[in-house]
Amino acid sequence: MTSTHAKIAVVFNPNSKKNLLDPDRFEVLEAIVGDHGTVVRTDEPEAVVGLVASFLDAEVPYLVADGGDGAFHWLVNAAYTAVRERGRGERVPAILPTNSGTIDFMGRKAGVIGKPRPLLRTLVKMVKEGHRPEIVAIDSLRLSGVVQPGGEGPEVPFEKIGFAMALAGIGSRFFQKFYDQDQKNAIGVLTTVGKILGSASLAAPGLNRLPVSAKARSYGGHVFEPMPLAVWVDGEKLPIKRYRALNIGSIDLNLAGVFRLFPHAKEQGVMHVQAGNPSVFEVAKALPVMFSGGKKLPIKEFVECPARHLRVEATSESRMNPVIDGEIFDDLIRCEVRRGPQVDVIRLVAD
Repeated sequence: MTSTHAKIAVVFNPNSKKNLLDPDRFEVLEAIVGDHGTVVRTDEPEAVVGLVASFLDAEVPYLVADGGDGAFHWLVNAAYTAVRERGRGERVPAILPTNSGTIDFMGRKAGVIGKPRPLLRTLVKMVKEGHRPEIVAIDSLRLSGVVQPGGEGPEVPFEKIGFAMALAGIGSRFFQKFYDQDQKNAIGVLTTVGKILGSASLAAPGLNRLPVSAKARSYGGHVFEPMPLAVWVDGEKLPIKRYRALNIGSIDLNLAGVFRLFPHAKEQGVMHVQAGNPSVFEVAKALPVMFSGGKKLPIKEFVECPARHLRVEATSESRMNPVIDGEIFDDLIRCEVRRGPQVDVIRLVAD
């Protein structure tokens, strides 16, 4: 039960890797929050909606996502689902990302500096002293679509709020490879990219006879398989039939300090779409631009532009497996993406 006097609510996942490695962490967070808030355990994303509803009832002004971008993603979606289910135009409480995940691009975007415990201590101190933390409004995306679980059977509505979406192709498959390796940091990002490009390059004439293992040769091949899709940007159907890349962002994205993507979305209110069929060598050639955050990638069969609306349909039996804010979803058949709500994010610099 959430106290009616609580100012801070921390959503705690006991099954996350960091919490499994630190069994006393829940009690430590409770001690930091003290009488100024509550720490609530939940290991099921679906259960967060009920928790947030109780926070709304108690008029808790500040929520804390104990984790990385995935934890922030689930808390944002739970908050807006709770508001929608209540049928009232309530404002979602401000949310603090705690920079304790793999990429933490939301913390970077909002200007959150520090580690989880110092950040929470700083927020508690501000609440205790009667100060209001700085709040920044971050643009989001709203995806409305249909999934077909398992690739057959009835179609099911699918709706998510997010900030960076790799709907199909290289972006979504990169994350699957990235999560399969041990280094969840900038080195892991660079290593995964290098392995994918190196492996996929081995299919080129002159390189396909090199004496390398079958595992190394097959590692990146699937990543570059094009997917048949029909794509409309602001109502105009793109002439491209098969896509190796389909990404959209509501913010300019800093991926682990390595890649800077979606520069058009740096302007508030603008979505940045990337859609096309780049080759292995075009992707390799584009890496310096992605490092620097340039606005146009040097790829021929490629559309990169600001947009208001994106519509996508699978034109074969293949299904999209989108990655939304680092979370992997399956079996998306079709979708539309528009601007979502502005999300209030707490900007803190830990003491």
